[in-house]
Amino acid sequence: NLSIEIEDYLYVLADKLHLNNILHNLFDNAIKYCKVVPEITVVARQKNNFVYLEVKDKGLGIPMEYQPKVFDKFFRVPTGNIHNVKGFGLGLYYVKSICKSHHWKIEMESKEGEGTCIRIKMPAGKAPDSSGNKTN
Repeated sequence: NLSIEIEDYLYVLADKLHLNNILHNLFDNAIKYCKVVPEITVVARQKNNFVYLEVKDKGLGIPMEYQPKVFDKFFRVPTGNIHNVKGFGLGLYYVKSICKSHHWKIEMESKEGEGTCIRIKMPAGKAPDSSGNKTN
């Protein structure tokens, strides 16, 4: 189940490929680490000169003791026999790296058994004019 809440048109100055990869990684995690049927909510809104993007799921959540490490390179939350998911521990490291290179703020909130929310704060961009150029 996917719920999308987006205010009108939102613009950010970003590398399209990397922003797309960020979204792919966050959706992939929400799907892989769910209980049965993935429940994902995407919220994007602009406030002042920033766009706030949230990707929330109602999945397994991350135990508190592992939360400080989830953005570390090669780190994977130990799941034991709960969920057999393959990976290298690079997804959230990549997401954090791209956010850092764009000077975006990223934060995570997670509660074991209830799900995870990733929030990204990005400077708002300008809407293109009819010729495709940014307006001032």
